[in-house]
Amino acid sequence: MRFLCVNCSYIYDEALWDIAEGIEAGTSVDQIQEDILCPGCEGSFDEFAPIEDEVLYAESPENHNDTEREHIPYVLYQDHEKVEVSVGEEIHPISDDHRITGIYLIDEHGHIVEEVFIMPEEEPLAEFDVSGLDTFELRASCSKHGLWSTGLIQAKD
Repeated sequence: MRFLCVNCSYIYDEALWDIAEGIEAGTSVDQIQEDILCPGCEGSFDEFAPIEDEVLYAESPENHNDTEREHIPYVLYQDHEKVEVSVGEEIHPISDDHRITGIYLIDEHGHIVEEVFIMPEEEPLAEFDVSGLDTFELRASCSKHGLWSTGLIQAKD
């Protein structure tokens, strides 16, 4: 998730890192030590508000364009307990300025159930526990093209 400093508009992305501030990739705002301050204004990370990204939904699979085929999460395997996911019909390419930063399991109410942060050198693959969910959604965050979704998926019995 991304967060905005309400004082200076600095954006902190949990999936990325801030080497200058000593913050590791995958560190949530709640885990940032109190002595680390906003790089923009030196305010507290308590002053950060979540940014709600627009979720991009693709049309039906047979009509996906190249950008959609590269960014939509694809189910590789699914049973009643787990789902294995890749991002992109063929794995999303990895470069310094264009990569998948996170893959998210979302419940039917739009809440994040589980998230996997993807490090710069990792392929965008994830496995999630879907036991107990009737329906779910998979989302992938691209550093260049935003947040992409599968739409609701019916859980297997």
